[in-house]
Amino acid sequence: MDPQVQAKDIRSIGIIGAIASGKSTVSKWLAMRGWVVVDADQEVHRLYGSGQILVEPIVARFGAGILRADGAIDRVALGREVFGDPQKLKDLEAITHPAARAAIQHRMEHLRKAGGKAVLEMALLHRWSEMLGALDLVVGVFVPDEARIQRLMQRNNLEEADARKRVELQSQDQLLAPSQLVLDNSGDLAALYRNLEEWLGPLVG
Repeated sequence: MDPQVQAKDIRSIGIIGAIASGKSTVSKWLAMRGWVVVDADQEVHRLYGSGQILVEPIVARFGAGILRADGAIDRVALGREVFGDPQKLKDLEAITHPAARAAIQHRMEHLRKAGGKAVLEMALLHRWSEMLGALDLVVGVFVPDEARIQRLMQRNNLEEADARKRVELQSQDQLLAPSQLVLDNSGDLAALYRNLEEWLGPLVG
């Protein structure tokens, strides 16, 4: 942590980490302290809705089988299609990232101009140097791979092979590289809250 960083200077925080690491739990902890959370996944999911700009290019690439009856993207069907296939995942990211970044940047700029305190929860923030440079603090959340596999199996009702496949698609070292502060979430929820209070609490008020 940069010793020059002080609570009064921090108005925007990035939360990064691999799948099933606990990013959303950290974001919710900040939300309870008055911070506004911008969740990159939720922004993408919004753009998957019927009539939204991502529907047509995704269907063109992956077929009508990933559409729901209401014309929105079926995220479960899309996940089955891309997870475990690195090329298909890259193709999906090439479609979704530009639109999602534009939406996220718009929201973050709006919050900044309004004087609010903003949290950006985004696993792949390491790929977005412009946004990294605009954030006052970047916090990483770490959990060992085997623990993340178990959490994924419980959270998403996945078989171990499927959970392991999703975990192996991500490199924690790469995802956490921009972190100025890394929180260990390998324990239970109470342990994470203690770490949050000790390490992040003095910085966010």
